[in-house]
Amino acid sequence: MKSLLNKFVRFWTGVIGKEYQYTLECRIFNAVSILAAITASVNAGVNFALGLAFYGFIMLPLIALLIFGYFLSRFKNRLSIAIGLFAIAFNLLCGITYFVSEASGGVNLFTFILIVFILTIVSDHKQFWIWIPFTLIVIAGLFFTEYQYPELVKQLYDTRQARLLDHVQTVFEVLLMITIITVFVKKSYYKEKWLAEQRFTSLEEINETKNKLFSIVAHDLNAPLSSIENYLSILNHVEMDAEEKASIEKSLLVSTKLTSEMLQNILSWSKDQMGGTLVNLKSVPIHDALYKTIQLKETLAKEKHITLVYVPQPHLVAMADTDLLQLIIRNLLNNAIKFCHNGGTILLETIDQDSQCLIRISDNGIGIGEEEKSQIFSLKHKGTYGTNKEKGVGLGLTLAKTYTDLQHGQIWFESEIGKGTTFYVSLPKPHFNSLS
Repeated sequence: MKSLLNKFVRFWTGVIGKEYQYTLECRIFNAVSILAAITASVNAGVNFALGLAFYGFIMLPLIALLIFGYFLSRFKNRLSIAIGLFAIAFNLLCGITYFVSEASGGVNLFTFILIVFILTIVSDHKQFWIWIPFTLIVIAGLFFTEYQYPELVKQLYDTRQARLLDHVQTVFEVLLMITIITVFVKKSYYKEKWLAEQRFTSLEEINETKNKLFSIVAHDLNAPLSSIENYLSILNHVEMDAEEKASIEKSLLVSTKLTSEMLQNILSWSKDQMGGTLVNLKSVPIHDALYKTIQLKETLAKEKHITLVYVPQPHLVAMADTDLLQLIIRNLLNNAIKFCHNGGTILLETIDQDSQCLIRISDNGIGIGEEEKSQIFSLKHKGTYGTNKEKGVGLGLTLAKTYTDLQHGQIWFESEIGKGTTFYVSLPKPHFNSLS
């Protein structure tokens, strides 16, 4: 039963148009046109059964007009023209049949109510002020004429039962149509409301992250700049020997390198938030892509007396974006160096795994606490100080996760407090494992 319902929903969505292709007004009009054509067909059958052949035949051109309006809206993107035809046709039909179908005592009043309701829902601002006043003027004109010339009103039904049957049918059709449209509008409203709330929540999170970034950037940029300023000031006033100069310059170099990495991450994150991250997937030799990045990080590791061991698979090829892959590995190595103790070891391996290329980065550092593990790839994770009081923005692992996903890969980790952490990055191989 559920499968049958899902098939019907997909079929109906295809009939009225998909949400991302058509406006809500357009989809409502398409639905109304189809339902009204079906209703008109039922009315024609009822009228013929009641012996009201004239009204049965009137339904036929109306059905054709409804289908034509649906065609204009659904396939020609001419909703305004379709609405105009709808308004004129129904006003004309109800006006022509008003007096010969017992005027205010007949079913046309119910049809007018439905016309006003539908036009109110599907019309844009400009059309609303054309077709709603037009319809109300038609109704007022018919009432006035009936009041002045009551002899124009004709008896339609032969029996009371026939009259009741026609009224019941029309009332239920109008109520059903109003109910369906109202439910459709409410459903769309609640969906849009939910999407707006999601967007608001997302904006709040981004704003919170932005404030956090500004705070950290202001602090972390101030530190190296102040150090450079103090160093230059000392050079101007104090004589230092070569060893003292080298020591200070070494500290400044480490500080500025870390600051440069931080700024690169912030720029990458900002670009991603603005939808500017372009992914260029191609066959990438892992060793060629990572070699220079690993050499640079070896230098940084040596400054903490950390041994960085690289075990490559020279001919391993992944389907990846070179720039994004380098950023991922750079951040993972930074993280490993940051949380490794002086004299520690980091092992980077590339492993051939069937249809995947696996990059494994292990360290024997301080590890990750259980309370942090669930948020390690999230912006909610607060950047913490490294073993040498290194400070980061907390964006590195978030970017690594985002950019791995963009390359259709996976990233995960294993960690134990006091024993170290291992990060894994898995990327798909090219179909033919050859360079493009």
